[in-house]
Amino acid sequence: MIAAVPVPRSAVRIGVIIPYFQRNAGLLQRALSSVAAQEHSPVEVVVIDDGSPHAAAEEITPALCDALPGLSVIRQGNQGVAAARNAALDALTTEVTAVALLDSDDYWGGSHLRNAATALSLGADFFFSNSRLEGEDEDYFQKHPRRGSVAPVAEAPGIMRWSDSVSALVATGSAFATSTVVFRRALMPELRFPVNFRRAGEDQIAFWELLVRASAIMFCTEPTLTSGVGGYGTWRNSTLGSVANLVRLTDEIRLRQHIIRSYPVIAADKRLVRRKIAARRKEALVSALHLLRRRREGALREVIYLLRSDPICAASWSAYLPRLFYLWAREQLLGPPPT
Repeated sequence: MIAAVPVPRSAVRIGVIIPYFQRNAGLLQRALSSVAAQEHSPVEVVVIDDGSPHAAAEEITPALCDALPGLSVIRQGNQGVAAARNAALDALTTEVTAVALLDSDDYWGGSHLRNAATALSLGADFFFSNSRLEGEDEDYFQKHPRRGSVAPVAEAPGIMRWSDSVSALVATGSAFATSTVVFRRALMPELRFPVNFRRAGEDQIAFWELLVRASAIMFCTEPTLTSGVGGYGTWRNSTLGSVANLVRLTDEIRLRQHIIRSYPVIAADKRLVRRKIAARRKEALVSALHLLRRRREGALREVIYLLRSDPICAASWSAYLPRLFYLWAREQLLGPPPT
């Protein structure tokens, strides 16, 4: 545990890191414009162009350079979002005391960093906020409510303290969007996002590492992030029928196994996590059959990778396959079930 030491909000010096890989113009400019409009200005903004088809440099206007004097853009060959975030962490100077995450297709409301700075000045080591998907009215907290009786304590207008365990917050799924997170840099100076998680889970493992070290976790109920829908996102580009879908399911299984093995998860949550693993294994079987039937390039390689990383998956498939075949045969004879 690290002792929380309240500091003036003005002394919270935030560095923003943005991994960038997009095909569409305008998304990064929108994200950076939202950073420039913050009521609490960051001292640095590092964009890592991860071999993007649409170069980040094409999005940087003179007006943005003037509005964000601490802006830097680094281009590297495509290595994935985890490697891009790690490169951005390495590029931050020692002046930065807190790190804010922002994906290039997302954008913040003007109060986001102000709320984060307030929370950190009150002693928080880890901060997150509510968010909303672009074009939707329902916010993230409404979609992903936490179980049990949680009694946050008001610390400042709009800022709440998480009073339950880390397990209750994130064991069965993330309670917040990645682009809402701001954390105290001294909490884990050596933090790295694991690069062996290619499509999902690299952020969740990093968050677990931070959260179990945090002496205080605070959040904001106001949706200060809008998650964009027009860009190249991990989830939106891994739909059923794609190899990316099978890779994502593999990573989700490995993530949940890692959580059970490595972190303090209570028995009830372990049971829920194991149910999610079982559900992902069934989804992976459907995805694998779909891909292999259509002979999608790379499908066999990813199926082998999944079975090697999770040998129990093969046993679960052998038990589930007869039922899947029965449901398929029934649908062929009787048609799809009524909705």
